[in-house]
Amino acid sequence: MQKYVRQAIPEDAHKLAPKMRNADRKEIKASHNSTPLNALLHPFTQLQHKTFSIIGTEEEDVIGMFGVVPCETKDYGIAWLLSSEELLNHTRQFLRECPKWVNEMSKDYKYLYNYVDERNIVAIKWLQFLGFKDIETLPYGYEKKNFKLMLKEIN
Repeated sequence: MQKYVRQAIPEDAHKLAPKMRNADRKEIKASHNSTPLNALLHPFTQLQHKTFSIIGTEEEDVIGMFGVVPCETKDYGIAWLLSSEELLNHTRQFLRECPKWVNEMSKDYKYLYNYVDERNIVAIKWLQFLGFKDIETLPYGYEKKNFKLMLKEIN
């Protein structure tokens, strides 16, 4: 199996949830008091979601899921990524292909954003690489931990 990105299916969430990165687990617990499986399945409940899976080697199978869901504010989409540690084995290819997928995700929006746990350094660096700006840090979510509001204006 070649490494690639494809449209996600709910079965992918079941494969990724048990091996989700610890930093992502902490973030979804702090923000929404969610389990990995519930967080990964949530986008499938949203109309007009765009959800993709990252497939690693044959042994690794699903190593990440990402996408965008609409929010209540017109022109804004909530971008997200949850992954396993295995995605870090493919950093170069992942970063090279990311701009294409961000363009695909952003087609219906003027802005993409999300709140990111300030402890999730890998996620923050990924968003900064993609041109997201750190707008502010504030207590957020279920546990009121410090989260960074990251925003990207789509040109």
